[in-house]
Amino acid sequence: MSKYFTLLNLLILIVFSSNAQMKGYNQSIKVPHPVCYGSGKVEKARIQPPAEFLLKSGGAAKADIVVDYNGFTPEAQEAFAYAVGIWETIIESEIPIRMEATWSANLGQNVLGSCGPETYYKNFKDAPFADRYYPVAIAEKIAKRELNGESRYDMVANFSSKNDWYFGTDMNCPDTLYDFVSVVLHEIGHGLGFTGFFFVDEQDGLGSYAFYEFGDATSFDLLVEQGSKDGQQLVDTSFFENVSTELFSALQSKNLYANSPIAKERNRGNNPKLYAPDFFDNGSSVYHLNDATYPNGNENSLMTHAVGLAEAIHDPGPLTRGIMDDIGWRNIFIRFDQVKDIEELKPLVFSGWFESDYGVKAGTPKVIYSLDEFESHSDTLDLVDTQGDGTYSAIFVPENGTEKISYYIEVLDTMNRMRTDPALAPTAFYTIHVGIDTEQPVIAHNEIDYFLSIDEELQLAADISDNLGIDTAFVEFFLNGEAQESFSLTRDYDDRYIGDFPFNMNTLNDGDEITYAIYAIDAATIPNGARLPAIGKAFFSFKVEDLFDPVNYYSNNFNQETPDFVISDFDIYTAKNFNDGALHSLHPYEAPNIDNEDLEFSTFLKKPIIIKEDGTMNFDEVVLVEPGGGLSSFGDSDFYDYVIVEASKDKGEKWFPLVDGYDSSSESIWRTNYNAGIASGEQDSETAGTVEWFINRSITLTDNDYFSAGDTIIIQFRLYSDPYATGWGWAIDNLEIQIPVSADRTLLSPGEVNVYPNPFTDNITVTISAVQNESHIQVEMYNAVGQKIYATQKQGIIGTYSEEINLSGYGSGMFLIKVSQNGQTVVTKKLIKK
Repeated sequence: MSKYFTLLNLLILIVFSSNAQMKGYNQSIKVPHPVCYGSGKVEKARIQPPAEFLLKSGGAAKADIVVDYNGFTPEAQEAFAYAVGIWETIIESEIPIRMEATWSANLGQNVLGSCGPETYYKNFKDAPFADRYYPVAIAEKIAKRELNGESRYDMVANFSSKNDWYFGTDMNCPDTLYDFVSVVLHEIGHGLGFTGFFFVDEQDGLGSYAFYEFGDATSFDLLVEQGSKDGQQLVDTSFFENVSTELFSALQSKNLYANSPIAKERNRGNNPKLYAPDFFDNGSSVYHLNDATYPNGNENSLMTHAVGLAEAIHDPGPLTRGIMDDIGWRNIFIRFDQVKDIEELKPLVFSGWFESDYGVKAGTPKVIYSLDEFESHSDTLDLVDTQGDGTYSAIFVPENGTEKISYYIEVLDTMNRMRTDPALAPTAFYTIHVGIDTEQPVIAHNEIDYFLSIDEELQLAADISDNLGIDTAFVEFFLNGEAQESFSLTRDYDDRYIGDFPFNMNTLNDGDEITYAIYAIDAATIPNGARLPAIGKAFFSFKVEDLFDPVNYYSNNFNQETPDFVISDFDIYTAKNFNDGALHSLHPYEAPNIDNEDLEFSTFLKKPIIIKEDGTMNFDEVVLVEPGGGLSSFGDSDFYDYVIVEASKDKGEKWFPLVDGYDSSSESIWRTNYNAGIASGEQDSETAGTVEWFINRSITLTDNDYFSAGDTIIIQFRLYSDPYATGWGWAIDNLEIQIPVSADRTLLSPGEVNVYPNPFTDNITVTISAVQNESHIQVEMYNAVGQKIYATQKQGIIGTYSEEINLSGYGSGMFLIKVSQNGQTVVTKKLIKK
């Protein structure tokens, strides 16, 4: 993104980033990754790695950063891994952090490297602040689960292959080289969250911040203030309106600081100064520490905007580490159950505990409450750890006549960072109502798709909430229509209830059908009950699935029902516009229509495959899923929906790609027809698939980093749907796995053949876009009474082949063209001559 990128450009990018992504308020901009420049000056320095890394020869890793290297030499990888090891001893996360690193010759002048988060998330479980975006690595650390999936990276980085590097780890970098470890450390810092959404429009003199919508900001952006003491927060619209000349000036004021309580504590009460030169440089401004304040040799100089020759800095420094803590790497969480409504006045008990990386500041845990929803008055209850076991509690005795009590929890950690529950208190708060309860419990549940019998047990989970509290929850279920003994659900945490189906594994068989319903009864004096599905409606259902014995090869034309596939998200049938059966996703497939939410639809072959050396899988497919933006590729944040073929050699515990995910852009016939189906002002494509758009795909099972000859794998087909925009979906036919190629086999697909124009005047053109070497191709023309009027045969076609057929000697009317391979028909099409 150019530093002269205008506001108009941004609006165009948001609204028209792809034909499929039309709703501007739902779209993400391509956030420029911060970059690190080479100063060109000799700035010799040596700063040792952190003590925790040096301890015990490399330190105890608190996180796992997994790097995929593209084009790196062994010595570059070794230095890179050394830098990764330093960060792994500093940050903590239970979730692996996946990073793609590319050795690139295409970075800008004097740019040593660039890196940034692959995407950002807001309002996930335990997010410290509502409606603020956190880089994916932080969001996953806090939520304690994968958010963007194992197939996508959390950080994406590029490093210049044109610069002269020192790959040693001993900090003895000569005056003519740049220290590679230092630059990798710097860039990983950006990927871990030292970045955000501020930008300027130089042409119109406007400053802004945006991601999905104008006003979106990151956890780092919340810290940025103008002024070193009692500064003005840049995202506070009472000081700086978003998209304004005032914000433009602030971003180039040389007077920006990070109001980071932890960094401030480590800096003698001073906020760290940020790099904000009088010209805004996308990739450098705001998201670096100020070079003049922290020059070479300073312990905080790693995250300044430029690195000097011979400058070896192997520690992020106390200020950077403090900022990283405050953007979400170290937190305080409030673990209090919400107090339920009551039917009659009685003492209310507030009880819970705090989870804090820095500990709770004594005397600060409080319940702030109000009897008029904080309109005019509030009072405070001290939360006290009376037992010394970390459980804080307070009791409130409401007076006669009290109808409701509103409250929130407040606490400070030892670094004076305040947190509240709910997060936006006192604007948001909880309310306890007093009176007879008539509300039914609310049950939410993701329907079970299937039960793989090798798992030996199946847990059901549901979110069950009630304003008064749940007394009983249970599941009623049937096996092949016969009633079984119901089982109870017990509270796991918050509103989550769980229970195991009491299956007798010895009596279950492949194809058995389970139907079930969930019931909940509240604790009211006159109990209120609920059922899911609703009373009077059908039960949920799923089937028992077995894995069959492994095989060396497999084929299926899907022209009849088969037990070989798990049929839940996909189905086998003859769809409209198709001649016979195929394996189909939902048509159209669904999208959640909620920011940062996604859906996945999958099916897998229940016959494991024993991989042969260079074994291949072939199938015909039609893919009409939302294309990514611009030049995006699989793994990019603007690569939207996709389909992917994956495999597992641990019975489905972990899946890895046999080939990168792809979308409608992978074939022009798919992309053109997908986009043609988007009506003006809409985002979904209405185009339905047809047999004429089948394309053959061939995958070598060992052409990846995960599987080798001799491995036994399960093969899965998966469709990923991002928050917005959908299409028809995916169809798969003529699946062949490790079948020997015979002389008369048809490899050409209908989608590789294009005949145009139709209607025509004198000439038609037949174009064949051959994915692989095709032999014995026949093209034949017939008139309306079935007489053959033209025929030709070609061999060894690969790439694009085109032939024009002249029919000027024939009168107007209907004609038929047939394209065949090895005597087998690939496509027939009716043509009209005008």
